[in-house]
Amino acid sequence: MTIKKAYLLLTLFVVTTICTAQTWTPTIPYIPAIRQFAHDNIDATQQRILVNNSKRDAVFLVCDNVDVNLYSTYILKNKIDELQYFVETNKTVAEADKYKWLRGINDVLTDFETNVKINGFATINFANLINGFEQAMYLQIANQSIKNVIDENVPEVGAILIKNFALQNNVGIDESKLILISKLCKQSPESTLKILTQYPNLPNADSLIVDFAYLYPQELYNYAASNTPIGVRIKNSNEPTVKLIAQMANSNNGRFLFPFLDAILAKIFTVNDVTSTIDNDEAYYKLLVKIQNSCELEKQQGKKMLSMDALTDKLKAKALEIYITPINALHDENNLAIRFDKIKNLTPLELYFLTIMGEEELYTSSFISGVYPKMIAGLGTIKSDSLLRLAHFGYYRKFIKMCAAFNMLEDYLSKMDKGVAENLMKSFANNLEDYWSLEEAVDVADSYSSIADKSIKKIISDEVKNNVIKQTNNDNKKGKVIYGLLNQILSSFDSAVNTDVANLYHIPSIYQLSNNSLKNDKGRIYVQQFFYGDKDGKEIFNGFVNNFRSNGWHIINKPNWVEVNSSSSYTPITIFANKPLNEDEGLDDAAQKYLYNYLDSLNIYPTIVIHRGHSYYVKTSIKQITSYAKLVLLGSCGGYHSLAKVLSISPQTQIIASKQIGTGKINSALIELIFENLKQGKDLNWFSIWKNLETKFANNKEMKERFDDYIPP
Repeated sequence: MTIKKAYLLLTLFVVTTICTAQTWTPTIPYIPAIRQFAHDNIDATQQRILVNNSKRDAVFLVCDNVDVNLYSTYILKNKIDELQYFVETNKTVAEADKYKWLRGINDVLTDFETNVKINGFATINFANLINGFEQAMYLQIANQSIKNVIDENVPEVGAILIKNFALQNNVGIDESKLILISKLCKQSPESTLKILTQYPNLPNADSLIVDFAYLYPQELYNYAASNTPIGVRIKNSNEPTVKLIAQMANSNNGRFLFPFLDAILAKIFTVNDVTSTIDNDEAYYKLLVKIQNSCELEKQQGKKMLSMDALTDKLKAKALEIYITPINALHDENNLAIRFDKIKNLTPLELYFLTIMGEEELYTSSFISGVYPKMIAGLGTIKSDSLLRLAHFGYYRKFIKMCAAFNMLEDYLSKMDKGVAENLMKSFANNLEDYWSLEEAVDVADSYSSIADKSIKKIISDEVKNNVIKQTNNDNKKGKVIYGLLNQILSSFDSAVNTDVANLYHIPSIYQLSNNSLKNDKGRIYVQQFFYGDKDGKEIFNGFVNNFRSNGWHIINKPNWVEVNSSSSYTPITIFANKPLNEDEGLDDAAQKYLYNYLDSLNIYPTIVIHRGHSYYVKTSIKQITSYAKLVLLGSCGGYHSLAKVLSISPQTQIIASKQIGTGKINSALIELIFENLKQGKDLNWFSIWKNLETKFANNKEMKERFDDYIPP
């Protein structure tokens, strides 16, 4: 047996004996009443910690390791007693300091309790905390610095020791704080300024602020705008980046200037150059595009851009505010020159970024009738791929996805050389494993489902299959998953046979929706339909009511909504639909609120939600969807672009939407067929339903084309 093993066994024997035998009771001299009260507090805290942890006076449980638990129990039960004995009997402890040290012992225990409850302090560090306190106490009594104790322990332990009442006058307290704060900032760099707010006058605060500025410049901006001690410290910095951020934060135009931080630091622009455009919306937007495009190139070259996120956010906000919202609002204007007057001075590159930033908000008609043709016309005689080169291929997958969603991809590709188009689509499906998120892969799958040209689809499909082999050969785990799943999804689009993606990747099936999953605990399916009080909304609502009445459903009329109940069916169904009351007076909104409160009061949570109305109302409907929704039908133009918003509320819901024009007749046919299946107790089989509707619209070219834009779940 080695000395180490013998020592370990002896230690465990002693610890076990201590934990199971009678507690050590040394002879203690007379203790004055005031100090006896302090001892009683310590004893009570010891017992409270043990009882709250183990619910019995036995072992203090800090982890799954028995040996560590026994040692921690020894520390709690006996080490603390030893420290109390040391304070009362050791001649190096002055009489005047005894109460201070007893309070210090109790404080370290109560601080441990508090930090476990509030800050998530790991109980496994308890022994290190008490041993660290013991070392610090001996050093303080000897008038020596405790900095090594702070340096040798994890920051959580150091933070408790630094604040301990008995150690506040230590000769090394300031140096210890520096060590602790540096450790805390290194451990959680995002919390640096929050930490420094407690210690704004530390000698190394300036260097910590500079480090923070290069990691979280927007956070620094927020702190720099305050008049707190740390805000003043930031403002007084002479480091160029920190100084510029502080100047922006304290400027009336700070939020307009901050997106240009990198450009100003690089001396591409001055503050005055940017300020001169702020009152001119178009000039400011053009400047944002110029810098965004420049930063995209620098980012691709590996340079860290401090204000990239703020720049993109501001560009999106201005694209919506200045251009997209106004041209969307004129969707009923037949004169295109009037409707698209706002974008008449924009270049193809500026329109490109307008498209990207407006991914979710840009109406189908706004893109097809205005933005896209203006973009292509602006290129003149040069090939359409030059647009992507102008943009340094930034967001090019997003642009291809949007062209595909608006059925303009074939047109866009036709305006470049065939070989270039083929290489572009190959690139589109390659290197997806290199991205941190799955957004690029989703864009590929999304685009594929919208492409009609079989030659383009084959290029994408072949590249995906090639990558399945490549990623497998390279044993790239992420790549194998991405391309394996993508290959299955693309195959399912082109095959009449259901590719079993659900079982293969353990995700819910998208090919059907069971009847039972839509029922509440009493076996009834609840549905909510949203209507709006414009002219079209009123017509759609009347058609909805008349259609269900003629099919034998029972209609109950309420002041703000109707309740539609199925009759003589295997599955009882109730549809709640708000009335499309006058929108100018906000009565349609009020009707929806009354209905929401009514359903909530009865604990009714619809599992089917249907939006009936124009696309500019869809956000209002989505806000009222709950996580209980299992099927959502967005019956508006371009509802497909709101998928992510719905899924963020109810991640496993199935969504039906159109990529382009939502049509009342198609929505009604879908709804009628869905409810007919459910009434009969059937599951919703989407292949069967889609086949039925394709047959229904086969002889009507316009309706057939519009139905083709509807995407099943």
